[in-house]
Amino acid sequence: MRASRTRYGVVLLAIGLAVLSYMQRVAISQAAGPISHDLHISKQQMGIVFGAFALSYALFEIPMGLLGDRLGVKRVLAQIVLAWSACTALTGAAWNVASLVGIRFLFGAGEAGCFPNLTRMLSAWLPERERVRAQSLMWSFTRWGGAATPPLALLCIRWFGWRWAFVSFAGLGFLWCAVFLVWFKDDPAQHPG
Repeated sequence: MRASRTRYGVVLLAIGLAVLSYMQRVAISQAAGPISHDLHISKQQMGIVFGAFALSYALFEIPMGLLGDRLGVKRVLAQIVLAWSACTALTGAAWNVASLVGIRFLFGAGEAGCFPNLTRMLSAWLPERERVRAQSLMWSFTRWGGAATPPLALLCIRWFGWRWAFVSFAGLGFLWCAVFLVWFKDDPAQHPG
């Protein structure tokens, strides 16, 4: 099968999700001050909150990548994005340190597997000669997303408060997922484009 221009839409979806993943994981660092103040959390406890994400992300990365191999990228990525977006929104509902640790642990578990599944998606959709370029674009935009998040998060926190800022970031994930579910196909041959 000859490669069509539709593959560029897949690359844009991958880049968009990569940026979102970094935006949603970095946003808490900008909200740490207001969260700590409102929930009476010490710096040490906030370190545990940050560590909860890292631990669960590390524990679930390989299993979620394998799940994508078994069930398909569309199904697994949709579940990943819905789970982590729900946990992003729930971050705004935290009421104490224990709830925040639990939510961030679930957030890390939800986000795990994103990049292995994006790599699988690009491998299925792109000719071999274009895969490295697509990966490099995705990773460079990921870093830009992480760099752009602090001022964006600060603006959202100032306008909406930290709780609603997390809900607004979650909305971006839900929007991405809706577009992805409607447009993406695991098998390029099944896509009308």
